[in-house]
Order: sequence, then C-alpha cells, then structure tokens
Amino acid sequence: MRWGCCGDLERFEAIEAAGYDFIESPVRVLCVDEPPASAEPYRSAILGSRLNAEAFNVFLPGTLPIIGPDVDSSALSTHIQTIVDRVSDLDAEIIVLGSGGARGIPEGWQPDEGRRQFLAFCDLAADIVGPAGIMIVIEPLVKRACNYIHTITEGRDLADAIGRPEVSTLADLYHMEMNGDPIDALGGHAPHLMHVHVPVPRVPGLVEHDLDFNHATFLAQLKHAGYKGRISVEDNGKNFADFDQEAGPVLTHLKELWETV
Repeated sequence: MRWGCCGDLERFEAIEAAGYDFIESPVRVLCVDEPPASAEPYRSAILGSRLNAEAFNVFLPGTLPIIGPDVDSSALSTHIQTIVDRVSDLDAEIIVLGSGGARGIPEGWQPDEGRRQFLAFCDLAADIVGPAGIMIVIEPLVKRACNYIHTITEGRDLADAIGRPEVSTLADLYHMEMNGDPIDALGGHAPHLMHVHVPVPRVPGLVEHDLDFNHATFLAQLKHAGYKGRISVEDNGKNFADFDQEAGPVLTHLKELWETV
C-alpha cells in the first residue's frame, strides 16, 4: 500500500515532510503549453527528493474538449505527448482522467456520439502513454461538476469497452458519497481499480470540518477485497485548515484506520 497526497509545488515540501510516499499533482505543474524549461522547478523538486510523482490529475483543461463538435485530435495528441515527455524520468504511472470541463457532453449532443468520442480519446491516449508505462484511470465525478460518468460501474463499463491495459478506473470516496454510489458495493469493484482517492478525514482534536465521510467502510471494502494499490488524499471540500500542520496527522490517522478495519 502506498499513500499519497494531492498537491502542487506549493505543497510539495509539506507532503514530503509529512511522510507520504508520493505526490499526485495536477498536470498544469508540467506547463504543457510552455517551453520545457518552465516545468523544471517542479521536475527538479521531484528529482531531488525521496518523494515520487507517481500520479497526476486534471489531465485536460476545459479548452481541450474530448466530446462535442470542437474536438481537436492533433492538439490532444500534442498535449498527451508533452506530458509523457516531461514525466519520463519522474516514475509516473497514473494519470487521472477526471477533467469534467473537457469530457462533459454539450447540450444537444447525442450521448451515443459522446460515448464514441470518449472511447476514441482513451484509445488515442493509450497509444501515447502505453510505451511509457503509464495508465489512464477514469474518474467518476460529482454530478454538479460534470454530466458524464458518475459511478464506478459507468467507469468500469467504459474501461471494459476500450479493452486496453492502459485504461482502467478509480474509486473516489468524495464523489461516491456525493453521488450516492453505494460504498458497500465497493468490494466487488476493487479487483478492477488501479487508483483511489479519499477526502480529508476528520481527526478528532486535530482536523475538524463539517463534511463527514465514511472512510472506515470505504477502506474496509478495499482492504478485504485485496486492494494493494495507491491511495491519495484529495482535498475536495477544502477541509485542510492548516495544510502544513494537518497533512501528517491525516496520514497517520488513515494508516491506523487501514490497520484496524
């Protein structure tokens, strides 16, 4: 089991000091639309650290749609290839395909055509990331963020339809609870999951916030189904009050919870 935390260069030192195994950063840290030198501050931090950049998220900006009338396959190919080139020596293995602004189905667009375009994009991405040993994981998103792919079952069905080892899916406790995707059914999906996100948990006396998610049941479902992959803390809801002080206790709490469930 490897524990990570989502963050950019600003949070890098705190994530490393807190003892996480890896950082999961948004693709924007790679400055994809800028010259290679623009990505060096992030790359240098990773290469000079024990912390690995094993996962990246926010794969696509909203300006690069993969569904609808404005899909530009050439621009998408360039975007993906630039990512691969800039993480080639950073031990990256996962890119999360959430990107609600890029994958939403436009009003009036036929859902079947949207599905075809989504599958075509994943096939294109697999061709580019596969030789680098990177996997794309489809992230179900909260309904208010995107109108397409809200449950793990939907993500799995799409990954199965693509039928390529470079494309899988993930489970995110925040999105599951917000969408009513049943957590007690997670164990059946676990063998097919290649990545996991959890929101910031409450840690009594240390980390307090209004949102309360069922981390115990979620982790128990994963553990007892044999999940041994990565778990990243993602601060959906902006529940870290003091990241530098709270990142470590959150990791300790989650590790202890994993051992006891």
